[in-house]
Amino acid sequence: MPTARPAAFRRHLAPDHKIWLNWDGVFLMGPRYLRFLDGVVRTGTIRGAGKLVGWSYRTCLNRIREMEHVLGARVLDTTRGGSAGGGARLTAEARRLVTVFGRWQREVDRLTRAAFRRALRR
Repeated sequence: MPTARPAAFRRHLAPDHKIWLNWDGVFLMGPRYLRFLDGVVRTGTIRGAGKLVGWSYRTCLNRIREMEHVLGARVLDTTRGGSAGGGARLTAEARRLVTVFGRWQREVDRLTRAAFRRALRR
């Protein structure tokens, strides 16, 4: 296998990582859950948020139930469909999770890029 030149080496490498939150040692949410919850805020519906992250409606409902089971609290407040149309919005607990996870993810990304730049210099 040929050795890559330093410039080519840097051009092809990029740091990546996957983070998630546990609640009392049990998986609670990862980046896709964050995008889903953000999608609920943006679209106002479970179905619309599911489309943004590539989940079926059934998968969305299962993920919501899992989160609520782990947290012991509601994640979404929903209204049924019909002629007026249904909707969903985050509970206060879910909004707090989105805020904390989003801040943490941005900080981890920033620190990862900085650590990677330092590692390339060595």
